[in-house]
Amino acid sequence: MRTSTGLISTLVLGTALSLPVTAAQAAPAAPASAAVSSCHGLITKAYSLNGKAISASRAGSFKKAAKRNHATEGKIVNALAACRHARHRAEIRHALDAARNDIQGAEHHNKKAYVEHDRRYGRAALNDEYDAQRRLRDAAHYS
Repeated sequence: MRTSTGLISTLVLGTALSLPVTAAQAAPAAPASAAVSSCHGLITKAYSLNGKAISASRAGSFKKAAKRNHATEGKIVNALAACRHARHRAEIRHALDAARNDIQGAEHHNKKAYVEHDRRYGRAALNDEYDAQRRLRDAAHYS
């Protein structure tokens, strides 16, 4: 009759032989894919927030669109930090920087449209948001 499992036998055998445990065996390093998925995830969240800003701009809700632009810019900043070790980091950084500039312009135009009740600024903001959407799509492609 068997009284121990294979795991216990392996543990007893390992301690009996006094095999040294290296740091690599004790705690494996975090996979590189975790950083890549974080980078891609932040870019996708920024893309989603930008889509909500576009929806608010289309509806004429410029104050809400400005808030969404601000949140989108925050996600882009986080994505820039998370993507610093990505494979195509130069392309991603270029696309994210351009998208950030577009988002800042859109936020500025949405605030002016809200304060001055001028839909022309709202249209300029919407154009900036569409440009940012295209650049965020490019960044997501490279991430």
